[in-house]
Amino acid sequence: MRRALVVAIAFLTPVFISEGWLPMPGPVSAAGLTIEVTSTADANPAGGPLCPDATRCTLRKAIETVNADATLDPYTVTFSHVAFSKAAPGTIVVGNAALPSITRANVTLDASDAGVRIVSGSTSLTTTQNGLVLAGDSTVIRGLAISGFSAACLVVAGQGSTVGGDSALGQGNTIGSCPTGMAVRGANVTVSGNAVGFTPVGDPAPVDAGIAVAASNVLVGRETGPSGLANRVGNASIGIYVGDDVAPAFVLVRVLRNVVGRAPTGDPAPVAVAIKLAQPSTGTAVTANTIANATTGIAISATTGGISVINNRLQSNTFEAIGGLAIDLNSDGVANPNDDGDSDQGANGLLNSPVIGRAVQSKLTGNAGSGCVGCSVQLYFVEHKPGSARDYATTPLPGGTITAGVGGAFAMDNPPVTPGQWLTATVTDAAGNTSEFGPSTRVGAGAVQCGNTTLATGWNHVGFFGPATVSLSEVFPADPSGHVTAVYHLVDGSLGFDRWFIGSSIGRSLFTVEPGESYWMYADGPVSLAGGFSLSFPLPVQLKAGWNDFVYIGASADLRDALASLSGKYRDLYRFVPDATGGHWVVLGDDTTPTWARGLSNVEACASYQLFLDEPVTLVPIQP
Repeated sequence: MRRALVVAIAFLTPVFISEGWLPMPGPVSAAGLTIEVTSTADANPAGGPLCPDATRCTLRKAIETVNADATLDPYTVTFSHVAFSKAAPGTIVVGNAALPSITRANVTLDASDAGVRIVSGSTSLTTTQNGLVLAGDSTVIRGLAISGFSAACLVVAGQGSTVGGDSALGQGNTIGSCPTGMAVRGANVTVSGNAVGFTPVGDPAPVDAGIAVAASNVLVGRETGPSGLANRVGNASIGIYVGDDVAPAFVLVRVLRNVVGRAPTGDPAPVAVAIKLAQPSTGTAVTANTIANATTGIAISATTGGISVINNRLQSNTFEAIGGLAIDLNSDGVANPNDDGDSDQGANGLLNSPVIGRAVQSKLTGNAGSGCVGCSVQLYFVEHKPGSARDYATTPLPGGTITAGVGGAFAMDNPPVTPGQWLTATVTDAAGNTSEFGPSTRVGAGAVQCGNTTLATGWNHVGFFGPATVSLSEVFPADPSGHVTAVYHLVDGSLGFDRWFIGSSIGRSLFTVEPGESYWMYADGPVSLAGGFSLSFPLPVQLKAGWNDFVYIGASADLRDALASLSGKYRDLYRFVPDATGGHWVVLGDDTTPTWARGLSNVEACASYQLFLDEPVTLVPIQP
């Protein structure tokens, strides 16, 4: 018979207590006592002894036995591999009477080498029931699967307790199908290696709040190592919640290296809000977490009762498939505008977000606000959707944490970026407040270069890039070969043209050709008009209501980005393409035209376009 009570002393004289028994006080080794649960039953059967017992020691009786002994320290509760094997897990169905709380200190429930499932079998319609309550200090719980209770699956009220451990060794707990997966109410608790919102095989087991923390000095996650070995939370309204409106203020909670919103298989496990901070929490650190498949990544509640949730440091997190804001101060779904002097109040002081002014491969510059001297700016790559105001940060830029200097200015030489990528940033002040993400900025090549103007035989709609203004007379001086025989220039906002014809003054109303302007040119043979320039900044264009011809001088980009400054104000965009039959139009459409209906999706630097505007507006191309 396998012994269910192990002590490292020569003799113990047992004394019967009620239906079970306990050893008399005596010297105990550092290993302490071990009780083995050998039955999947819930109620204590009649007769005894019950713990230890080869087949009848229930979890309920084991907890009662542990609680009854205040003299021996520590205690470990294990689970028989006969009743609880990993290959065929044993299930304890808890009836209308809740399991007793573990009230004794220094107790370990260790199912890391067994298969133990604790589920609710309550039929009560009037009372709520917690699954397992750890009220004693320095309690450890490992390897259990708890589900289906009407309150919290697990309550950790004792101080200095540990929930989980190394998930690779089976020490993590699996929790799901409860309104609250895990409620942490004791200080100095460590929660690591657990799966919340899942069944033991990784299927969804939804919870309202995955891990809810309402105590100081709690670590949710791991100090070191990959995030996959910390907690994994999904299928939740709120993945990890730090706050409790009625509890005394608590501080120094750390949420580190967790995965929220993704199943162990890597599949989506959606959450509405991945991590939420609320009163009376302050000074929480949310660091190096992987947040995916969330409507909101990290939210901090708005001020209520004159009390703000402040000094919360949000750094080095990774985001994926975020439907709204990656960081939402005031938890209102709206990006907070920057204000002069940063004088407003609210979540994290509504700290102004940094603005990246220019980003190229040689240098990145920006500003975090005049009051943020010495603040820490962290740069992130962006998941950019063309024309969208819902860009979100994805991963931190390697080496992309820099300190703001005089006036809040920041700079980084030779950032590890390539043209066409998009960047954003947060800033954290000396008190530990982190801002929302600032506006996203496209990485440019550094300059837009427009070269010779090449004309095909027939009509061409082109920009002229000669080095200077050309005066027109009987000839077009920029074309010594004389191939260009007619030049037209649209009078913007109208259907009329100014025109010039070679060798004839009849009907002539165009007298100069200006660099950077758009023209219609007819050539009786191929020709190249010499010229060109390079600009390190975009060239804004004043456009009028009605039809306009213009040259786009900025970074080549998706139509929705290149014309973002015109969004909702134009109807159609066209580009003329010469061909052997005389040329044809390509329609890019307006910003509501579906992609399949567009001949082109990009606006090219130095190319000429024609569009119709409903109102006057200034086109501001993308920074090259």
